[in-house]
Amino acid sequence: MTRYGYARVSTREQNPESQFDALTAAGVAPENIVIEKISGKLASRPKLDQLLERLEPGDQVVVTRLRRIGRNHQHLLDLVAWFDKHDVDFEVLEQGIDTSTPLGRLFFRFMAALAEFDREAIVEGTREGLAAARARGRVGGRPPALTQRQIDQAQIMYDSGKYTVDEIAETFRVSRSTMYKQLAAHQDGHDCALVVYRNTRTRKVDAYNNRRFGETGQSEEVQLEADRKWWPIAANRESRVKAIVYVVDGVVTRIRGITPGAKWKRDDRGYADVPVTAPLTELEIARQLPTLGIALGDRRPHVRGKIREYVSL
Repeated sequence: MTRYGYARVSTREQNPESQFDALTAAGVAPENIVIEKISGKLASRPKLDQLLERLEPGDQVVVTRLRRIGRNHQHLLDLVAWFDKHDVDFEVLEQGIDTSTPLGRLFFRFMAALAEFDREAIVEGTREGLAAARARGRVGGRPPALTQRQIDQAQIMYDSGKYTVDEIAETFRVSRSTMYKQLAAHQDGHDCALVVYRNTRTRKVDAYNNRRFGETGQSEEVQLEADRKWWPIAANRESRVKAIVYVVDGVVTRIRGITPGAKWKRDDRGYADVPVTAPLTELEIARQLPTLGIALGDRRPHVRGKIREYVSL
């Protein structure tokens, strides 16, 4: 069991010595204290992420105050849930919270219950409001960005091979992601695979929910979430997509299949949370996607302006 300390100050000018002294007085070895100099509003906390990767079952994380580690209420609850799942204890010195004790665990479970109650109340209120609006003939929602005639014309332009998606999107004054959602994968309507192009130079993080995008450099659990969410795949294309191919720095790095029969989830933009599998082995690729024509390790140079494309199976 190792006892780790985490201290954070908002700017480089602030002095973390008071937190450092409090943590050492609480029995944390100086070499096990992580000090982060970053704003509390930022979702990305590299040193905290590194600390979480080092933790093992039975370890403890100690902070001086809740606001030093938690970005907001929900982030704090997510952290504590993560600690509980990985059998890591959490202690807050000034608030007297210690999840290694029954009272400390009860406190955080109570907080989690309140947060769940808030979420359910919001969802229930939203559903009741939508039901009342539908009863009065108001469907709501955003109007379609493109008419069916525009979608048909865009498909003709795309299939001709003379225009890029950017050019088609500019023609109809919509975003590239909207156009990707509407264009059919192939004129003949065959099954297809989505090919995604990435690089390791940028590691994007969603400032709202702290979720990583692209190549995370993290565990399979973290990478899986980044690989499956959120894709502008039209609902009428859902049954045709059989795999997602990830090309990183110009090389086919992994291929994930689509879990048969699993439910696809969509956010309020219509973007899909795709139920992908673990990375397929070469044998699994040959069995499940015999006509893919793409193998692990293949060179597939990235074309400027293209972040994804569909290939026929």
